[in-house]
Order: sequence, then structure tokens, then C-alpha cells
Amino acid sequence: MIPLERQRAILQMLQEQGSVSITSLVEALGVSHMTVRRDIHRLEELGRVVSVPGGVSRPERLALDQSHTVKEGLQQAQKLAIAQAAAEQVQPGNVVFLDAGTTTLAIAHCLAPMPNMVFVTNDLSIALGLSERSRNELYFAGGALDRANLASDGSLTARMISQFNVDVAFMSTSSFDLRGTSVPADAKLAVKRAIKETAARTILVSDSSKYGRVASLQAVKLTDIDGIITDSGLADSAVEKIRELGIPLTLVDPQLEFPN
Repeated sequence: MIPLERQRAILQMLQEQGSVSITSLVEALGVSHMTVRRDIHRLEELGRVVSVPGGVSRPERLALDQSHTVKEGLQQAQKLAIAQAAAEQVQPGNVVFLDAGTTTLAIAHCLAPMPNMVFVTNDLSIALGLSERSRNELYFAGGALDRANLASDGSLTARMISQFNVDVAFMSTSSFDLRGTSVPADAKLAVKRAIKETAARTILVSDSSKYGRVASLQAVKLTDIDGIITDSGLADSAVEKIRELGIPLTLVDPQLEFPN
């Protein structure tokens, strides 16, 4: 069986089962683990499959982003651990952009006591939290209001972001794979690209549950990101592929407590 035939067979099994283990693919195709992993790697590069612990599954299509209220209750331990690691990437005196999101909200809490900072954000909850917890310089990048996510987006927001010389930007996402991050709406697309163009360093902060989700619009290529911080739930094969791309990857253990 040639590679194209094997890859079609893998996609057919996923169509029927949703997900399948590496062991099952090896038995079904009559090839080695290494051959199966090469086929999966090729399909994952094309966005047709996503690696999960012990196997592979179909990408999860994201039509709409979840609301801030829903996201706030998800993967809390992972977000707190990611926030601790993200704070280590920042130095006093930095200009820091915090993208809209509940993971970046946790980062904001960690960074609030740091002196001589300039914070820029398009997230209303982050702006409110920093205004209460920090005396640092704070800018809100306003624009069209996304009520569900308590954030601003669109061209006006993107234009304001582009006015700053950002040292470190923490970019959030609800979906990413080996190709990069994706968004369900054009207004979010403008903001994500403005972040990348403005910041000296752009670090993607996302818990591992977002890996393998795909929205309709490609936002930022993974190879254009300067680092990724996620949790140890990311599949080993995904970890290997991301590091093969030369992207600094930090994996955190979601055991940390929220700082006081």
C-alpha cells in the first residue's frame, strides 16, 4: 500500500470512528509504528487530523467562540500554571500586551505587582483587574465590543494596538494546530495579526484542549510565533512536531495555586 492509500485509509477509519489508536492503525494497515506516524504527521501538516495521547482524531471544527463566562470555568488549573510560566517571560519596565481571554486574565493577575510596567489590553476584565490591582500605566485598546467575550476587536482595536512598541505580547486562542491559530470571525483576525506585527515577541498561551480545534479563518502561522506555553496534556507527538518546527515550547504541570 502506497502512502496516499494508507492516508486515505486512516481518514476513512477516522470518519467511521472519530478517533483511533496508533496500535489499531498499525494492525489495520500492516505497517510499522514509524510508518503510521509518518502518515499521521503528513495528514496533520495538512490539517486533516490531530494527534491525541495514544492516537489520532479528526479536528474539532469551531464555528463560534465560547463566551467569557463559560471559558472562565474551564481548565482552571492549567491556566494558572500557564500564567506562572508566562510571568517569567517578563521583565520590569516591559510594555506587555495581554490579548483577550481567561488565560491572559490569569497572567494579568500574576504581573500586576511588577513595577514600572506598561500594560495594553483589549479585554475589559483584564483592564478592570489591573486598574484595581496595579498602579502601572494601563491602556485599553478599544473598538467594536464583543459582548460575549467582554472584549474589543475589529479594525479600530487593531489600529490602536499597532501604535505601541510592545516588548512581549501574550496571544490567546480558542483553536490551533500545526498550521497555526485560527479564529471564527474577521474582526478577531485583524486583532491577532496586529498583535504579531506590533510585538517584539509574541507568545501563544493556551491550554492543551485547544490543540486540534480549527476555526474558519487562519490567523497567525505557528512558525511566526516566538514561543508557546501550554500544559503537559498536549500529546507527545504534537510536542515533538512543534519542537521540530523550531518553536520554543514550555509545558507546565497544572498543579500550581493562584498567587495572592
